[in-house]
This record gives sequence, structure tokens and C-alpha cells, in this order.
Amino acid sequence: MTKTNIKKEIMNKRSLSTGLLAVLLILGFSCTKQNMPEPNEVKPMLQRSEEYYANLRAYKKSDHQMAFGWFGGTGGKGSPDVPGVLDAIPDSMDIVSLWGGQPPLGSYNHELLKKTQEKKGTRFVMVWFFSGIANLMQKNFPNLPVMDAIDNVAKSIADTINTYNLDGFDIDYEPSEAGERNTVFGSSQGTYNNIYVTRALKALSKYLGPLSGTDKLLIVDGYYNYLSPEAGNCLSYAVTQAYGTGSPSSLQSRFNSASAWLPTKKFIVTENFESFWKNGGVNYQDPVYGTIPSLLGMAYWQPTQGRKGGAGSYHAEYEYALNPDYYYMRRAIQIMNPAVR
Repeated sequence: MTKTNIKKEIMNKRSLSTGLLAVLLILGFSCTKQNMPEPNEVKPMLQRSEEYYANLRAYKKSDHQMAFGWFGGTGGKGSPDVPGVLDAIPDSMDIVSLWGGQPPLGSYNHELLKKTQEKKGTRFVMVWFFSGIANLMQKNFPNLPVMDAIDNVAKSIADTINTYNLDGFDIDYEPSEAGERNTVFGSSQGTYNNIYVTRALKALSKYLGPLSGTDKLLIVDGYYNYLSPEAGNCLSYAVTQAYGTGSPSSLQSRFNSASAWLPTKKFIVTENFESFWKNGGVNYQDPVYGTIPSLLGMAYWQPTQGRKGGAGSYHAEYEYALNPDYYYMRRAIQIMNPAVR
């Protein structure tokens, strides 16, 4: 689903909700669409109280399982007249990785991002491949020794994150991929314990992550399990791309591959909603609930060693098209962190 289609979908849903509400008020009754097992959801523009937002921010700061998502379509200027991805992110999302890029400073989308941070406690992180770091080294510090160039780029990245008022950095580590393998952080021989990767994470950890003394996040997704313990200890979270996973044993194996240094509460599991958003993932065999969508299976699953860090999806924004919107992500959040009744 393209960014344009998502914007149209948002406008259509809002227009439909407004029109239906007007009809219901005039006629004084409700109706259901034929051949639908449940009534259509009518979504009025919710007016939340300050108490609601205070409770939401307190929840986001509590010890709970994170709702994480890579969102596309985030890098444009945006407009209040044409709502986009950032207008429709669920309140209960904890971490939004800006797969579509960070919006320009001063734009509608950037102001909306800041308001969402302040009002809802949602955290937004910049996301790059390691090749992005390598490119910045080559562009800005071509004559420095590699280790010194890494240190300088780490400071530049931290400065950029602060300039854009973001909450941290998510690094996609896939060293054998075509665009990565020929950089200093890559691998063409299948060896991944890279001294330059370790140096980069240690350099970044001065400004981001749990060793920095700040609230900024430092995240690695992809081949987190090939990091050295020294590098892994710099991280706020390690995110596994568990795409198409159909069983808890597979998730357990992914955690075990890094369990020597990775605490369970730093481990986040994710499904691919670019491919599987319509059904909430693939068929997942849960020992208690039977065959369920894999994102829900990930929400129920816990490592044998303790509670996980959370669950989420790649191209999370695709799920806005469902009715109700973000149906599976909202269910996953309730599974991980049941609302107090």
C-alpha cells in the first residue's frame, strides 16, 4: 500500500465516520451492513481528556512489553488537509522506527511527531543500515583512520537525532546483503563478529542507549545474534525479523542465539506486514490457543528464560486499511499488556 493510498484511506474513513454519525443522529437508529458478521465500526473523532493522556504517558514509562513498528511513509512534509501515516498511529504504540525517514524540520509532520511524543509518550527513532554509517564516514571523514572516522560519525548521528528531536537510533545489521557486504561493517565470508561494528556501537553508546545516561534508545535489528557481548551490552533492544514464524520453538531458538549477553526484556520479535498484514501474519501453532495469526502468537510467546521485551511488525502502517484499523497490533498490545478492568 502506497503512502498516497494510506492518506486516501484515512480521509475516506474519517469522511465515512462523520457522514454516518450525522445520519444516525437524524434517524435515531443504527444499522449493520449486510453479509457482515459484526456491525461496521463508526469512528468518531475522539476527544481525549488530559487524564487519559497522563495515564497513557505513565503507561509508556512503566515496565511493560513494547509495541514496536517500522512505519513507512513518514518522511514527507505532511498536511492537516491530507492526513497521512503519522496522523493515524495507535496511541498505544511505544516505539516507531521511521522506515520512511524523518519528516523535515518545521513541517506539519515534524510538528505532529513532537506533539505525539509530548502528549502520548510515543518514541520515534531514526533507522539506517550500517552502510549508511559507512557512507557518512566516506563522505565526511575520508582521510581519517577507520576507528577515528567511526567515532566522529557516531557524534554526528547523535547530533542529528537531537536536532530532529528524535528518541534514538535503530540500526539494521544485515552484513551479507548486497549493499552491506563491501563496507567495513559487512561480510563476504560469513564472519560477523566485526571489530568495526563493535567500535560503532561502543561509540554510539556514549550518546544513546543504556550506557549513555540518557533516555535515548540504541537498537539493532537483523543479525543482532552475531554481535559480540561487548557490542550487545550497548543496546536498549535487539529486534529479530522473525518473518513468517509459525511456532514458539522458532522464536525461542532466535532468542537462544544471543542469550549469552541478551536479557529477555531487551528482545523484541516482529512479523512482516508488508507481506502478511491482511491476516495478522502466517498461521502460528500456539500450545494453548491453537492456530492463530503469528503476530498474536508472538504476543503470547515468552522466552523460557523470562519475559520478552515486546512485539511488532515491519511496515506496520499497512494495517491501517483493516476494519477496525491496526486490528492485529491492537490485539497484540492487549495480549502483552492487558488493560485493567
